[in-house]
Order: sequence, then structure tokens, then C-alpha cells
Amino acid sequence: MTLTTRIIRRVSAFLFVVLTLWSVLFYLVMMDEITDEVDDAIDLYAENVITRYLAGKELPDTDNGTNNSYHIHQVTEEYARSHPHFSYTDETLYIADKHEAEPARVMKTIFRNATGEWMELTVITPTIEKKDLMESIAYWILGLYLAVVLTIIVVNAWVIRRSMRPLYRLLGWLDRYNINEQTEPIDNPTTVTEFQTLNEAIQRFSQRNRELFEQQKRFIGDASHELQTPIAICQNRLEMLCDADLTEEQMGEVFKTLQTLEHMSELNRSLLLLSKIDNRQYLDTIPVDMASLISQTQSEYRRMAIERKVKVTIGEDARPVWTMNPTLAKVLVHNLYRNALVHNLTEGDGELHIYIGTREISFTNTGSPVALDREHIFDRFYKEGGREGSSGLGLAIVKAICDTSGLVVGYDFVEGRHRFGVSVL
Repeated sequence: MTLTTRIIRRVSAFLFVVLTLWSVLFYLVMMDEITDEVDDAIDLYAENVITRYLAGKELPDTDNGTNNSYHIHQVTEEYARSHPHFSYTDETLYIADKHEAEPARVMKTIFRNATGEWMELTVITPTIEKKDLMESIAYWILGLYLAVVLTIIVVNAWVIRRSMRPLYRLLGWLDRYNINEQTEPIDNPTTVTEFQTLNEAIQRFSQRNRELFEQQKRFIGDASHELQTPIAICQNRLEMLCDADLTEEQMGEVFKTLQTLEHMSELNRSLLLLSKIDNRQYLDTIPVDMASLISQTQSEYRRMAIERKVKVTIGEDARPVWTMNPTLAKVLVHNLYRNALVHNLTEGDGELHIYIGTREISFTNTGSPVALDREHIFDRFYKEGGREGSSGLGLAIVKAICDTSGLVVGYDFVEGRHRFGVSVL
């Protein structure tokens, strides 16, 4: 939701509440004023009738054009003392001439005549139709509300759009900003102090990020190379030591040390690769024939598959060509292939089936009889079952490559087999 839309929605809701409350208050005040005027008129008319009645004069004619009607009748003293001497009510009366019911204001007053008898005067005067008045007010308020809201929408959209131009330009610059590339300086002239401060802060922030990013790249590269050299030296010295006259126990220890150094070297290379992927250093893309790449990988891992007694089959429905970085494509296929072999059955009779489709490739293998943890299987350094020799980075690298290359990787456990699939978005 845009800022303009959010502001307009909140202002519209606020206006709706305010205008609704105002219309209710307006209706109540107006009805109170109308009722007061009608009651005052009734009081004058009743006073005139009572004065004439007590003076023995001729009473007013009900057909005198005033729309008022009245009647006087005698009541008991008990009735007079138990009822208020003045009362006003709203009633609906049937008008025979019009054949319809009309609202009326009824006023009743009790007085004593010259002989001391109790008399009740009832005065009836037509009044306005409150329901019709309420509907009229509602229609007018609705029309006013729509007119005000439309005006506010147009004015707010125009004002906000013009006022937020520096923000939109800044957002556009941030969207184009790439820490791996040299981005043009912020060209966002504005006289608004807050936007000026924001421009300067983001400029400083981007510059610091670029400097830290370059330092991080240099550090990771230097650290990787510095670590790789002593590891290689240690491996060479241990290999030379193997040619010496060592006991079987000593040879075993040397062999275990070589395996540990090889694991350290692989872990170092994996971390360096992950760092480069995270830093988006593999941005060059070309069309990659995934079927040919899988076939090449199968040849490279044929010996490993034979040693582990894993039967490899390929189901090819198409020859997909995906646009991605060729180095990352090779690492992606190699890691999935190696993962399927390493985590296959350890006592032979293992199977690996590779499916190649137009928009998907998958690796399905036998292995552990229970499903893997879908929430953590692609986490870095996560090892299902603690398999020795695994760095816990193979599938994490696969996930990072997919995120960078616009691919989706998923895991399923179907009929006792583990399936890792990669598909194009």
C-alpha cells in the first residue's frame, strides 16, 4: 500500500466518523429547536382557549386555518391530581380527509373552571415527519461526505505527490544501488530539511557499506589463500612422511591427519565460495545446457558411484538451457550429485535417479529410512545424523546459488526416497 493511499484511507475514515457524529448532533439539535417552537405555539393557543373558556367567550373555531384542533372535557379530581398539569407527546393521528396518518404534537393541560370543576384541554397540531427529515439529512450528509472525500483525495494525491518527489527519487536511487557496482551519486535537490538530511545520511551510509564490503572481500580472499597455503604444506609434509619407515599405527595416525587437513581445505573453499555468492560476485550469466552438465558430472563421479555400489539412472524429457553463471551451475549440479551419493545406502544396493525436465531437474536417492528436517536441511553447518566428513555446507551452497540465480530448490521424502528438486521460477 502506498503512502498516499494509506493517508487517504485514514482521512476518509476519520471524516466518515466526524460527519456521522456531526449529522446525528445536527439532527438532535434541529429537532429540539423545532419541538420548542411547536410547543411555544401550542402554549399560546392553549392559553387563548383557556382564557376564552373561563371568560365565557366564544371559543376559537378549529377551522380557522391554523391547523390546530382541540377539545375540552371534564375529569375527576383523582385524575387531575394523578396526572401532570402540562404534558407534551408525539403521536400519529389518522386524517380522514387525507386518508392517511400524519405526525402530530399533542399538548394536554388540566385546569379548573369557574365552578371549581376539573377540566382537561387537549391541543393537537400537525408537525413535521421525523423519518422523512432523517432520510433527507442522511442523503445530504452522504452527498457532502462523498464530495469532501473526493476533494480530499484529489488534493491530497496532488500535494503528497509533489511533496514526496525527493523521497521517490531517493527510493529509485536505492533500488538501483548495487554494492558490487559503482552507482551514480544521489542527484536529489530539495529544499525540505528532512529530505536533505536523509539524502546526506544515505550517501554516508552507502559509502561506509561499500568500504566495509571491499574490506570484507579482501579479508576473506586473503584469509582463504593464507589458510590454504599452510594446509597444503602440511599435507605435503605428511605425504612425504608416509615414505619414511613408520609403524602401522603411525601410518594410521598420519592418514587420519591427512583426512582432517583435506576436510579443512574443503571447508575453506566452501566458505570462500559462499562468501562470493553472498557478495554477488558471480553476476555474469550465459545459457547453460543442464543436460550436458549433468552428463559430464556423471562421468566425473562414475568411480565414486561404483565404489559405493550406487546404481545411477537418468530420465531425460528435455534438454533444458538455463541462463545462469556457468561456475555456479557446475557447483550446483556437483553438490546435488555428490550429496545423493554420499548420503546413499552404505552397504550397497543404493540407487540414484536423475530427472531432467524443461523447467526442473531432480535427484532422487535411497538412503536414510526417515525424512530429513525440511526447516533446517538447507541451513549452514547443519548435518543430518552427524555424518563424519560432511562440512554441512553442500546444500547451503545449493540454496545460495538458487537464490542468486532465480531458481527454487525443494526437498521431498516420497516412498522412502529423498528427492531434491531445482526448478525455474
